[in-house]
Amino acid sequence: MLLQAPVRCAKLAPVVANVVLVLVAALMVWFIVSRIRRHRRGLVAERGTSIGADLAALADQPRARVRSVAQDQPGRVRLVLSPVPDASVPGPDLEILVDLGADEFGFNQLEEWMRSQSVLAMVLPPDSHVLRLRALDDLQPLTLRRVDRGAP
Repeated sequence: MLLQAPVRCAKLAPVVANVVLVLVAALMVWFIVSRIRRHRRGLVAERGTSIGADLAALADQPRARVRSVAQDQPGRVRLVLSPVPDASVPGPDLEILVDLGADEFGFNQLEEWMRSQSVLAMVLPPDSHVLRLRALDDLQPLTLRRVDRGAP
């Protein structure tokens, strides 16, 4: 009788080990799946997150040239963009007041684009303070904060 108890435990040991192994494997799979779901944005390529994506998106965006850049008041610059005529009828100039100082990089970049008459792709997200510009020739990007949010 005393010998039957260790024999019975010896027969159950592989079954218990298999159950523990399955539970550990299931836990590891759950951990990996939850980690991937949590960090999915870093794993899935999204349009608009890289230069390659910007190149693909440039054809979809309206194009303009900088017609004038003038400091409206300290920390504010009035920017006038003229649509680039293409197959469609050109629209009116777009006047935007942006939060930018005359001593900042963006001001110099806008003046350079005005002097060189570079063609820019522009993105004006609806209900946003953001204006994104990217030169088509050298792909130099510039993101500005609009002050006059209500205007297009």
